[in-house]
Amino acid sequence: MTPSDDPYYQVRNAVVEQINRDRAAAGLSAVEFDPLSSVVADHHCQEMAAHRYLSHWNLKGLLPYHRYHFAGGKDHVQENLSGTTKFSGGREPIGTQPQDVLPLLMESHHRFMAEKPPLDGHRKTVLTSAHTHVGIGLAVVGEEFRMAEEFINRYVRLNDFPETLPASGSVQVEGEMLRKGFGPYYCVLFYEGQPQPRTVEQLNRTYAYADTEGDQCVNIRPWEMRFDSARGRFRFSVPANNCGPGSYHLLLWVRNNIRTIPYELQLGSNSVDTRDAVPAAGWVFKR
Repeated sequence: MTPSDDPYYQVRNAVVEQINRDRAAAGLSAVEFDPLSSVVADHHCQEMAAHRYLSHWNLKGLLPYHRYHFAGGKDHVQENLSGTTKFSGGREPIGTQPQDVLPLLMESHHRFMAEKPPLDGHRKTVLTSAHTHVGIGLAVVGEEFRMAEEFINRYVRLNDFPETLPASGSVQVEGEMLRKGFGPYYCVLFYEGQPQPRTVEQLNRTYAYADTEGDQCVNIRPWEMRFDSARGRFRFSVPANNCGPGSYHLLLWVRNNIRTIPYELQLGSNSVDTRDAVPAAGWVFKR
C-alpha cells in the first residue's frame, strides 16, 4: 500500500500521527505505519460494514492474528475496532471521499482515548509501550462506517514454517532479533480446534478476544532455546504434539535485558513470567 495506489493513504497517516501524539504525551515511543496490516484490516472492515456487524471475529470465525497470518504476517497483532451507523430518514450514504472519512476516523480514535478505567481496553492498546507499528483499516458501505487500528509488535524475523503441522517429529523455529538488547524468551503452541463460522447476530454479541486461548500443547522455555546474542540468531524445536484436527497457534515472546534470561538451566532458580515479556511473533498451523 503506497500513496500512488491508496486514496486514503493521507488520512490513514493522519490517524497514525494522532496516535503518536497520544503516545508521546504518555512518554512512549512512536509507531510506524504498517501497510500489510492496513490491507488486512480493510478487508475485515469491508465485511463488517457490508454485513452490519462489529466484531474481532469474522464470518468464518477468524481472529485478527489468523487474518494477518494468512496474509503473510508473522508479527504479533492487537486490534482496536470502531463502527458508526448514519441514521437518517432518507437513508443517505456516508461520503467515501478522504475528506468525508477523516472526521469519522479521528472521532473513533478519540473515543478510544476517552475511555476510563476499568472499561478502557482500547485506550490501553493504543498506549502499550511494546508496539512498533500500526495499520489503519477503514470501509464505508452505505450508512455503515468501520475502522480498525492494528497494532504490531515487530521484534523478530522468523524463517518460514510449513503451513501444516507435521503428524510427528518437530517443527524447527529459527529467526533473528530485530531489536538490540532483546532475546527469545518463551514459546507456546496452542491448540484451537476448528474455526467456527458465526452469524451476524452471534458476531454482534461478541466482545474482547485473546490470542492465548486454547489448550497449551507445547511450552518451550528459554533454557530449551539456542541464542547467539552476537549475531541475534536463535533456534529451537517445537514437538508436533497432536491435540486434534484444526488450527494451532504458535506464539513467541521476547524479553529485554538478555543477561537476565536463563538460557542455561540451573537448579532452584528457573522461572518463566511473561508479564515482563513482549508477544512478538506468531504462526498458524493447520492439521
